Amino acid sequence: MENNQQRPVIEAIAYSPLEIILEITALLGVVASLAIGGYYWQNLPAAVPLHFGITGEPDLWGPKFTFWLIPAIGVISYLAMTITKFFPNTFNYPVPITPENIQNQYKIARQLLLWMKAELMGILVWIEWGMIRVAMKQSTHLSIFYLLGFLALLFLTIGFYLRRSYRDR
Repeated sequence: MENNQQRPVIEAIAYSPLEIILEITALLGVVASLAIGGYYWQNLPAAVPLHFGITGEPDLWGPKFTFWLIPAIGVISYLAMTITKFFPNTFNYPVPITPENIQNQYKIARQLLLWMKAELMGILVWIEWGMIRVAMKQSTHLSIFYLLGFLALLFLTIGFYLRRSYRDR
């Protein structure tokens, strides 16, 4: 990874329609997480699942208020990733940044961050929904296949953008 100490700050790069859709999708994930939590809060039992083992079975339970950890992680992650995308000169890049590739590399990095943000919000909403279903005895476990699918998607996204960054160096 290349040292970022001497990378210039450049003027704002225009957002593509895809990037706008990804930003809205991530924001909708945060809103959905808060709305779902607010809607089901009154119906949740005194104890809610906090952790699920490799089989998807809950193996740690906690008091009801700890349910809000997942939405809080979503809000904090969304805000952190939103702020971070404004400082692409501070990112680590797999290729040297030159005057010829700077704009494209910054755009690739921003797109990767937006995809990861939208995917993370999807994962967190799915986990929250699973917590609610297990807490309310509508299910006994989280489906491990969905989680593996989300994680595969996340890593495929990272791989795709790393490849693109190398290709467009």
